[in-house]
Amino acid sequence: MHILLAEDERAISRLIRHVLTNAGHTVTGVRSAAEAINLIAGDGFDLVLLDLHLADGDGFRVVDSMERLATHRPPVVVMTGERSFAEEDPRAARVAGVLTKPFALEQLEETVNRFVA
Repeated sequence: MHILLAEDERAISRLIRHVLTNAGHTVTGVRSAAEAINLIAGDGFDLVLLDLHLADGDGFRVVDSMERLATHRPPVVVMTGERSFAEEDPRAARVAGVLTKPFALEQLEETVNRFVA
């Protein structure tokens, strides 16, 4: 599976990439919404792991762009430290899943495995 990882915290990104690569996935990492938007328009991803708060703004800019630009819309799993996001934010209905930080690596793997064809 080819995964786009949009996470601006280097340590978190490195750990996620390591875990998913060891599980046999291909991971392309970016640190900003702008980079993610640039890549997503080119298709080719099976899943997007998206930090809700990126250095250059709200991660939902990526979701908005996908809905406008991408011919293929891979599922998006939002990663956030906002505990109430999944229950209270109406944008949660626009994504396939939510991982609340800090999350266990097993939780990450289980979430990703839900989308393996």
